[in-house]
Amino acid sequence: MAKPVDWELIVKTCPEFELNAWDFVFAIVAFIGVIFTIIQLAQLQKKKENESSLIGMLALCDFMICFVYIMTYFPTSVIFYFRSNYFAGIQIDARTSFQSLKIAYDTIMTFAVFLLIVERFLWTCSSRTRLTWNVFTEKKSKKRVMLVTIVYAFLSFFTRMFVLSDVPFCDIAPCPFLFEIEALKIIQLYVVPGIDALVCVATLIFALLTIIRVSKVGEGEELVVQKNTNRIKRCIMCILVIYATFIIRTVCYYIFINHQTSDLFQKTPSAHNLTVWWYDFMSVLFSGSRYVLYYAFCRNQIVTEYPPTALGQ
Repeated sequence: MAKPVDWELIVKTCPEFELNAWDFVFAIVAFIGVIFTIIQLAQLQKKKENESSLIGMLALCDFMICFVYIMTYFPTSVIFYFRSNYFAGIQIDARTSFQSLKIAYDTIMTFAVFLLIVERFLWTCSSRTRLTWNVFTEKKSKKRVMLVTIVYAFLSFFTRMFVLSDVPFCDIAPCPFLFEIEALKIIQLYVVPGIDALVCVATLIFALLTIIRVSKVGEGEELVVQKNTNRIKRCIMCILVIYATFIIRTVCYYIFINHQTSDLFQKTPSAHNLTVWWYDFMSVLFSGSRYVLYYAFCRNQIVTEYPPTALGQ
């Protein structure tokens, strides 16, 4: 038997979940984003021998952003409309799992974008430099780096745990759980956020260097490589535009969402949810549009690998 839910309290706490036309519009946009990311993943799978693990990982994160958005918001509004105790309990459990997943893929995406930008910067360098730093340019090495990133995301999750409120049905972004042990609190509040901030700053630096050096792509390379420099440059510019959307999302996160740098958890539950809602929908717009950006810049000639002394694949 489903546990009774206090719908009067829920209506007072989070009235923003009242079903309306915008719920359908936002869900359709997110669904289109899911379709686009599935198409992108399928295209990468067809060219598996040339697949970039970094672009593939970013596409998978984009898929999760759009999918989790749909599963988080639209069902909540529908359940709110029908006042179903049974499905409310299921939605609370599912949303808790999705919140954990969200923490993981946000971390993975931060590192994936960093690695993509570093790789594109190395594409502007000589073949010898790309060979020296092949951990960022060679397919097998990049897959190992992404595996390390996934392990780090899993471990860092334990510093980003959360607790539900007295009205868990309204918890779109639950309050973070703070450790009482001082050593763990230092890791939670300073070490892990410090690593994230360092990666974001390093990504910005490499992006600026890439913009400065993009005109040097192909210099000193073999003639057959030089003939493909325009394709490589377009791909670099595409990734830089994608990074621009990522940096907008990151700045908004630290201003409006992050519990250490924003006033999110001082707001009323309704204002809290609306802030997280628009941030998540902005993320859906950016993630769902990446396929369009790839097509606009590269058509069907996206360069996924540019190994030393070899033709960009």
